[in-house]
Amino acid sequence: MRVAMMQVPYPAKGEALKCLEWQIEALRKIVPGSVDLVILPENANCTGYVDLQDMKKLILGEGIKYVEELRITAKRVKCTVMSGLMTIDEKGVMRNQLAVFTADGKEFCPYTKVHLVEPEIAKGIIAGEGAEVFEIDGIRYGAAICFDYYFPELFVDYAKKRIDVMIVASHQRQERPEILDFVTRARAFDCGCTLLRCAPAMYTEDVGGKTMAVAPDGKVIADAGGKASVLYCEINPKARFMRAASFGEPDKIGDYRETLMLSRSHFE
Repeated sequence: MRVAMMQVPYPAKGEALKCLEWQIEALRKIVPGSVDLVILPENANCTGYVDLQDMKKLILGEGIKYVEELRITAKRVKCTVMSGLMTIDEKGVMRNQLAVFTADGKEFCPYTKVHLVEPEIAKGIIAGEGAEVFEIDGIRYGAAICFDYYFPELFVDYAKKRIDVMIVASHQRQERPEILDFVTRARAFDCGCTLLRCAPAMYTEDVGGKTMAVAPDGKVIADAGGKASVLYCEINPKARFMRAASFGEPDKIGDYRETLMLSRSHFE
């Protein structure tokens, strides 16, 4: 599977439109048939906004044009596009979600952020209820958004649901790169599959960034570092971490996730 992940530049105050423009330009540069999956970070339609009213204005204004570009890209490139979006329903309820756009025109939001941060709660944003698995072309996906990343039990729940690929749409603008590297690799191991994490680049490479693809055994497949860029890589969505033989038991070799799930079942 060929993947493109956009590490967008985090905008300076009052320059959120520049972030949307950067994303749209990058989307338009993707060559048709060149990738199977495009991923964008959390709140990609309103990156850089903290004031609630300004956020809503952007989402319902230029943000609509941005979402249309996601639809167009999925059809033009003949790929699936996944983007973190702040959504507003017909009743004015806001949710932090992963949105999916497929080449055949399907659109859905399979996951809503479960672990909200205090500023989101203060804005009245509604939390999701737990791990949600969705399937596209025979591949089972799980998703998490930003602060969810720090709760390993969510990723273990996805492991129990036997997902193939884990998508993490994130911001994490203050976290150090070495922490992001460590936790991303650990979460890939927790859910027992390839993990794709997408986040913005900050003003300095000392924090944030680290859009990454990580294999089930924790090995880094690709890493965007701290600069704004589009990270291209190729993954095997059916890859698993195959455990070594147990000491004195040479026949016990297999999928590490299944070994852990079997062990957990004895205590549930």
